[in-house]
Amino acid sequence: MERVNKVYHSSRNFLFKYLIALLWTGFNFVVFCKAFSNYHHDAEYYYLSRILGNGLCVARGTAPVLNVTMALITLPTCKTFNLMLHKVFGRYSMRLLVHYLEKTKVLHLILGFGLLIVAIVHSVAHFVNIVNFVSNFDERYREINWANGPDDSIVRLLFATPTGFSGCVMLLTLASMAYLARRSVRDRFYNSFFTSHHLFLVFYGMMFYHPLSDIIKHQTNTDKHRIMCDLIDNATLQSNEDLLVLCEEPPQFAACIKRAWIWPLVGMSVYVLDVSIRYLTSHSERYRVATVQTYAMTGHAVHLRLQFCRKSTVKILPGQYVILQCPAISTLEWHPFTITELPTEDRNDITLTIKVRGDWTEELYDRIVQREHCKRNLGGVDPYRRIEFLLDGPYPSVMSNMLDCKRILFIGAGVGITPFVTIMRLLLNTNVDRPARVHLVWIARSLETFLWFSDEIARLQEKFWSQNKPDRFWVKLYWTQNVDEHLLAECFGDMPSIKLRMHRGRPNWSEIFIDLVTLYPKKSVSVFSCGPKELTKEVRAKCKEYSKHGCKLSYFHEGFG
Repeated sequence: MERVNKVYHSSRNFLFKYLIALLWTGFNFVVFCKAFSNYHHDAEYYYLSRILGNGLCVARGTAPVLNVTMALITLPTCKTFNLMLHKVFGRYSMRLLVHYLEKTKVLHLILGFGLLIVAIVHSVAHFVNIVNFVSNFDERYREINWANGPDDSIVRLLFATPTGFSGCVMLLTLASMAYLARRSVRDRFYNSFFTSHHLFLVFYGMMFYHPLSDIIKHQTNTDKHRIMCDLIDNATLQSNEDLLVLCEEPPQFAACIKRAWIWPLVGMSVYVLDVSIRYLTSHSERYRVATVQTYAMTGHAVHLRLQFCRKSTVKILPGQYVILQCPAISTLEWHPFTITELPTEDRNDITLTIKVRGDWTEELYDRIVQREHCKRNLGGVDPYRRIEFLLDGPYPSVMSNMLDCKRILFIGAGVGITPFVTIMRLLLNTNVDRPARVHLVWIARSLETFLWFSDEIARLQEKFWSQNKPDRFWVKLYWTQNVDEHLLAECFGDMPSIKLRMHRGRPNWSEIFIDLVTLYPKKSVSVFSCGPKELTKEVRAKCKEYSKHGCKLSYFHEGFG
């Protein structure tokens, strides 16, 4: 029975994980086959197909796949669209919406990877077509032949014609975007990734230029000139009236009606509309913010408190995030950060805790440290003046679902604790019923990181102890590097509730999940994690493994990068 259950859960998780990819691949295959069949069997393309062979069918079969992908690829990254989904459908199926928000990056990656693969196939097919245009040149059908003659240059067709040149530029653009979008590049050279990804504007622009050579032409008089009429000699043709009717005119050709521009226009319109709405929102008085407080935190992090200039309180849900720009650092870069403190009736501001990770956050940290140094040593003179920000958001995230769950296990790595902080502060300041049981696992390399929110953790424990609910909030803290007992005593000597829950090294996930399934047999627990990819893989695997033991573990995650 154990083996049957293992096979069942493995099969279910496999199908669930790859269902979207399989459906998208299947849809693309159907689109490709339909277009391939049309060009292979349609009499209008008989003469062109005779010159190009199956290269015509492959090139035209991949074209609609590219078109549909270009129309959809900007949609998962459209913040305005995701916000609209949250407002419209969130009240009906929050779980489905959360799953979509969790997979938006995956959807974008699937579409991007598919676009690159199909673009390569399309380009190879057209290169074969160029060779065939030259080698199969027929003077009788010069009108449909892209080459000027049998001695025409393949290099000229490839680089000196609108279709060839634009195709090379688009393929090079896609390859550059894919290479610079790798995680290692994003983490170390975010500016390179960000700039290169905007090359998609060049890609979309070239799509409008690409069909100008009119290399695909169809026969317009198939009713008066049937296929293979050119193979019949004049004597036979004149002696047979039936054949004469079928072949009464020479073949006539015309360029196809160009509709491919519609698809990139859809994708471009989605992007432009989203950027326009977000630009107007971030620069409007409604969401204008003033910097109230900035200081450098222990653990190489930054604390920001931003106050909304509007009088009415901005409605923000726990777990939501904002996208921030600092014009003093860069007028192009926007970076997402989870809100760690929500506006209240008394204070219309938010706080953000930003871990230094990349050149943008490093520059922000240096500016804030420099300001603090000048205030201490230069009589309050500020060389940078006040650091101002533009704010875009707030936007929903996977973590916005935590308040709807009865039992949660939250696992945060380093700054990955931030999505849980608003929930913790809500439990501390109000008497909400959900979540009824909270399990927190916080992992950090340095002890200083725990100082960010250790006070809130200790106070929340004290609150539930005073209410005779000590089991409502369960905490385990894991210090993974440079463990020092003297430093631990120095930092948390006056906080025994924190010190007692501090563990050395990495978590033993089996022990944690065994405790979970023992505490909640035949019940559901929502597991949330925020951290690096390795943590996500490990926790997801444990959720799959221990869901077989009678406790339903639903997993949600937010990743870094």
